[in-house]
Amino acid sequence: MNKYQYNLSIIIPAYNAARFIERTITEASQIVPTPEIIVVDDGSQDGTYHVCKGLQNKLSTLYVYTQKNAGVSAARNLGIKYAHGKWLFFCDSDDWVDVDGITRVLKIANEQKENTLMLAAMNFVKPDGVYLHIVPEKHNIKPHEYLASNNFQGSSCNHLFPNKLIKGNHIQFPIGVVNTEDSNFNIKAICCCDNICSVNIPIYNYNHLNEEACHKTNFSMNWRIGPLLSSLDIIRFIEIKGIDISIVFQQIDRLVEYYYRSHIYGKHTTDELRDISQLLRSIGQKCPNITISPKYKIMTHLPVVGICLLRIYNRIKFGK
Repeated sequence: MNKYQYNLSIIIPAYNAARFIERTITEASQIVPTPEIIVVDDGSQDGTYHVCKGLQNKLSTLYVYTQKNAGVSAARNLGIKYAHGKWLFFCDSDDWVDVDGITRVLKIANEQKENTLMLAAMNFVKPDGVYLHIVPEKHNIKPHEYLASNNFQGSSCNHLFPNKLIKGNHIQFPIGVVNTEDSNFNIKAICCCDNICSVNIPIYNYNHLNEEACHKTNFSMNWRIGPLLSSLDIIRFIEIKGIDISIVFQQIDRLVEYYYRSHIYGKHTTDELRDISQLLRSIGQKCPNITISPKYKIMTHLPVVGICLLRIYNRIKFGK
C-alpha cells in the first residue's frame, strides 16, 4: 500500500509574488492525479498570502504557510517539512510547470527502483520564443558518474526528488547561502541516491519575461562568498554521512571556479579578503584538487593582488 497521501508535492516559495502566483498554482493544479501544492509565503508585503488563501476556496489540495522573511532556502525547507507526496518538485513563484511533460515523467518515475532521482528537461520562456534546455536520455546514471560529468544540472526545478530520500537523509537547502543553493541541494541528494534517471522531456517553464525575475549583480559580501559557503556546507554534509569526499571533487571545483569568475567584483576590505582567503584554505584542506590552480595559490597568499589579477584574466578571457 502506498504510504504517501499524494504522488507529487509541489513546493512553491513565494516573496512578493501576488502578480504571478495565481498562474503558477493554477497550472500545477492541472496535473493528474492532483498534486499537493504547498506555498510558503516568505514574509511578502504585497498580498501574496491573501491571493493564495483566496485560491484555497477552489483548490482542496492547496496548502499555504507563512513565515517571517528568511529567504528561499528556509521557505523550501519548510515546504519539505510539510510535504506528503512520494515525489518532491520545486517551482518558483513566477515560473510554471509543464503539465503534459511532468505527467509523462511521473509515470516513468513511478516505474523506477527506490532511491532513484529523476532529471528532466526544461523550457526557457523568452520574449522571442521558447527554448528547450535538453538533458541526456539515459535511465541508469550512477551518482559518481553524473557528478563527474558535464551533464550536472544546477537548478533544482527540473528534478523530481524522492520524499523518502530527502527526509531520510535530512537533506535541506543551505540557510545563509545567498546563491548556489540549488546546486548545493542537488549535490547532496545525488550523493545519497542510488541512481539518476534522465529523461529529455520538459517539466518546467523558466520565465524570462518578467524584469522582476531577472538576476541582478549583487556585490554584497554574502553574495560574493555564496559559492564558497555552499562548498563548505556540502563538505560538512559529506563528512557527516561518511561518504567518500572524492565524489564531489569536481563539483566543489566548479563552485570555486564560479566564485573566481563571477563573484570577485565590488569593493573588498582587507578583513573581507582575509576571510575569503581562509574560506578557500578550508575548502582546499578537504578538496586538494582545487589547490592546484594558480588562482587558488594567489588568492590564498596575496588576495589583494589575486583579486586584481582575476579581474584582468576574466576581462581578457570572458570579456567581463
